Amino acid sequence: MNEALSQMVLRYPGVTLDLVGYSGGGNIAALMAERRDDVRSLRTVAGNLDVAYVNAVHHVTPMPAAESAIDRAPALRTLPQIHYSGEADTTVPPAVARRFQHAVGGRCVQTEVISGMEHGSDWAAVWPRLLAQGLPDC
Repeated sequence: MNEALSQMVLRYPGVTLDLVGYSGGGNIAALMAERRDDVRSLRTVAGNLDVAYVNAVHHVTPMPAAESAIDRAPALRTLPQIHYSGEADTTVPPAVARRFQHAVGGRCVQTEVISGMEHGSDWAAVWPRLLAQGLPDC
């Protein structure tokens, strides 16, 4: 994913990126944000930002060589970011985003729990409102 994104941004010199990821894509977006110098913000929705924790919650065996954003969280300390969780999400519960926020530290990371939302709820319906909220000041 990172290589594909690098190829795409070659067409737009000087562009900065706002990365967004849902579920496992939240983990990918956070890992990419840590590796790149052209990312200006990160947003996740029901993001699996702590793979080992989610595996433990569901009593599943880890995937070999799976990377987890929480392992690189401190490197994102100065990146404006917000992580949305569904109040009723039992797949990636809100504790995952809180654990990630704690691992990042600082004032640039924020979490928000959205009332009534499950993992597979219609996040697209609430996305315009969430996007309009903006990001934490750093």
